[in-house]
Amino acid sequence: MGDWGMMIDQQVDWRVSGVLLDIRGHSEAASACALARIAASAVSEIAGHPVESTVTLVRPDGTPFTAATTDAAGGLSRWDQLAGRGPTSRALGGRLTIILNDHCPDKRWDEYPASLRSAGFRSAVAVPLPLERGYRAALTLYSAETNVFTPVVASRALAFSDVAATSLVLALQVRAGLAQSADLRAAMASRTAVNVACGVIMGQNGCSYEAALQMLTLASSHRNLTIRDAAEGMLRTLPGGVPPTHFQQRA
Repeated sequence: MGDWGMMIDQQVDWRVSGVLLDIRGHSEAASACALARIAASAVSEIAGHPVESTVTLVRPDGTPFTAATTDAAGGLSRWDQLAGRGPTSRALGGRLTIILNDHCPDKRWDEYPASLRSAGFRSAVAVPLPLERGYRAALTLYSAETNVFTPVVASRALAFSDVAATSLVLALQVRAGLAQSADLRAAMASRTAVNVACGVIMGQNGCSYEAALQMLTLASSHRNLTIRDAAEGMLRTLPGGVPPTHFQQRA
């Protein structure tokens, strides 16, 4: 096969396969790292050549994170994302890009072929991963061999990326749900401690709840504590200590 390049300039029409990858993690970064490892393994098998992978995730606030199977792949994708002159940045914009034999027809990317070779690669493909809630992501695959991402391999990589995108959406949703649940538990624990402390103050002073809350707020301010810490500190001096919340008792 000759020395040539190809770019597919189109919006990708994703299909739902019904298959999911288990990339759940304790953080967005952990899920992205798991996906990068699985993608490298899966596409290496499809292509018949070793493939390195990166997953570039841009959060709703615009902060990026790049998970990579090797330092060389990670450095190239990070440079691409920041410079905006390569397939990763293009995929983050929702478009598929394939570069074959380290040659790219887009003259705006004059630096990219040299950067690709410098990182030890000759072929690359970047695929957008459509997410939700303001997240953007790109799956970028690299090979040290030329012309690895032929149309046949690219089409199968696209099918895999469909599964990857669906799995990443689910992983981010699960993590968001867990974070929300943790916030709710913290809020409930704080409310329980404050309410019980106010009850104690009401009994000791014969005052209303509003007056008791004002006393507790004043005490927390004088001691440079949060109102919850002030409430729990007061309750620890009582015989029963800080009462558990209902969800703690069921755990």
